[in-house]
Amino acid sequence: MAIKLVAMDIDDTLITDELTIPQKVREAIAAARAQGVKVVLATGRMLSSSVAFARELGLSEPLICYNGALIQGADDERPLVHHPVPLDLAREIVVVGKREGLHINAYIDEKMYVEELNKYTEFYSSFTKAVAHPVGDLLAFMDKPPTKLLYVCEAEIAEKWWLTLRERYRGKLEVFRSKPQYVEFTALGVSKGAALRELAELYGLEPEEVMAIGDSFNDIPMLEYAGIGVAVANAPEAVRSRADYVTLSNEEGGVAEAIYRFVLS
Repeated sequence: MAIKLVAMDIDDTLITDELTIPQKVREAIAAARAQGVKVVLATGRMLSSSVAFARELGLSEPLICYNGALIQGADDERPLVHHPVPLDLAREIVVVGKREGLHINAYIDEKMYVEELNKYTEFYSSFTKAVAHPVGDLLAFMDKPPTKLLYVCEAEIAEKWWLTLRERYRGKLEVFRSKPQYVEFTALGVSKGAALRELAELYGLEPEEVMAIGDSFNDIPMLEYAGIGVAVANAPEAVRSRADYVTLSNEEGGVAEAIYRFVLS
């Protein structure tokens, strides 16, 4: 079957380490869209820190954000899909983070709330350009289910808490990592793969008509869902081994190479 939808991660996949979209990638995406292929950005980012890339590429398709917890068009007031974290479980994650001295981001109504501004908010915002809103005690502030929660800490500490909480909340929450310094929490069943399936079904497409491109562990579900799952060369071996094809790195315009090989050939 011909590929009719291409989904791609943003950080370390679509964009370079300088946070820009290579010219060859923009040209490949434009050529695919000119042939009627839908192009979807699938990211762990907030909607507000993703839409600039969609607009730069001229995309009209909804974005998959928060690792699949939200599907929404760049200019739409309401989401197509929203799966927030149950409030009781979200509060438990905040309690653990506060007890262990971990920095916590809570995403509620498309805003990022933190207890205080510090080196971790600066680090996170340097990549995403997200604005952090300090509120003091997150437990006292958080009175509705967040779309996502995230710990930001040193990589070895993130590894420890990812392993610990993944087991503790198995069957209750999704616990994953998109960067070495992050531990992320979403509602059970949420993933980029699940969101891509929902979106493909809205378009009446089969998995064989979908290609997904990514670099990190949270991209694996969509690489496995898609008829063609592509990892960029800068992805860890554990991700590359789950892909059908390994393209060039994000710095070398791997997204463009994959589009020309599988969509425009």
